[in-house]
Amino acid sequence: MINLIPNKTEGQSGFIPLTAGEHICPSSHSYGPYIRDHYIIHFCLSGKGTLYNSSGAHPVEGGELFIIREGEVTTYTADALDPWRYVWLGFVGERAAVFDTSPCVMKAPRELTARLREYVEDGECSSDIYISILYELTFRLFTSTDEYTDTLSAIRRYIKYQYMEGITAGGVSKLFGFERSYLYRIFKARYGVGIKEYLTRVRMEHARSHLNLGYSVSDVAAMVGYSDTFNFSKAYKKYYGVSPVKDKAPREAENVRWAEGRHS
Repeated sequence: MINLIPNKTEGQSGFIPLTAGEHICPSSHSYGPYIRDHYIIHFCLSGKGTLYNSSGAHPVEGGELFIIREGEVTTYTADALDPWRYVWLGFVGERAAVFDTSPCVMKAPRELTARLREYVEDGECSSDIYISILYELTFRLFTSTDEYTDTLSAIRRYIKYQYMEGITAGGVSKLFGFERSYLYRIFKARYGVGIKEYLTRVRMEHARSHLNLGYSVSDVAAMVGYSDTFNFSKAYKKYYGVSPVKDKAPREAENVRWAEGRHS
């Protein structure tokens, strides 16, 4: 069993992972009846077993997960002929209550289960890793495909119309209720870039347009959400390969030649 290192980052108390581990159960091995002071999710890797709680007996097999809720009397028993093997994750937190009204047995996301198993077998003890697992799990279990699509579209629209307000990738993640690394993955899977990269693209495209209209570099920096002109110039050069000052000069020269050509 891994006792996890507490996460002390502000704003990350939605889920607080406590323990994680993996167990290969012998035939008919049973735990309980117990009452837990936290939540535990078991991801069944193979074999079979049964969860017993106040609503009855619930068969579980490989590829499924079962939930032990805080304050609930439970017993869970491995099958006599094909005993289960599972990884588990114990946690508390403000968002843990989402599991209070969910089914106690559900299909487990395969890729997520594999990642959790890898972290456990590697002895990973950072809470940040397991917080990511919990946020991603709840999103996958409780968000429909339509809601998923609409949420990502809403995030992209938000960036498109609020880029000038000094927003950040971390702030957007928090605003929409996502763990940052998970939002990066799903946003990139759909749009080909992460949140930070998309925000930079929007800002740089507007910045070049503003420069072309004759605004000063400092004005443009403020117009696209940068409070510091130096940081803006650095980001602009990284994106376009040329500083905004040098990019502005040729464009101004082009505008002069264009204007002179009109009146010649």
